Amino acid sequence: MKPTRLKASSLLERAIGIPLSRTRRRQEVEEHLSYRDAPSYRAIVSENVTHITQKSGALLAAQAIFLVFQSYGIDHGWSRDVVLVSMLMLMFAAMLVMSNLRSVWLPSARGPEDQSARERIAIMQLADLASMRGARFNIALYLTFLSVILMAIAAVKAALV
Repeated sequence: MKPTRLKASSLLERAIGIPLSRTRRRQEVEEHLSYRDAPSYRAIVSENVTHITQKSGALLAAQAIFLVFQSYGIDHGWSRDVVLVSMLMLMFAAMLVMSNLRSVWLPSARGPEDQSARERIAIMQLADLASMRGARFNIALYLTFLSVILMAIAAVKAALV
């Protein structure tokens, strides 16, 4: 069996951590299905969706703690401009991870009567969901990290004054 040649990941895809286009996701799914059976791969992708959802809840809890820390900083003389930018970043990141916590209903795979083809359609639906949630989670994680860096800058600046 000749391995399929996958399109090279773009720099943005590597930074976000997922294939961004549906074509790239389809290539990745087909590559996995070349050495895994469809039901076990569907279970893997489904578990990935669950894992991303759980991580989103944990990140949201951490963001709440950081928000309290930011309000403490404003009350204790930290640079308001830096802390406010940090808070806005954090709130945007929180909205991204909150969107990962909403419930979804994937419609049944319509189309061909072939069970194998329908299984592939169902896997692609899950892969699309996992990719979108993964992208939102990773962007929110990066924004949260930048927000914490800004908090640290504000705290150090206040300590040196």
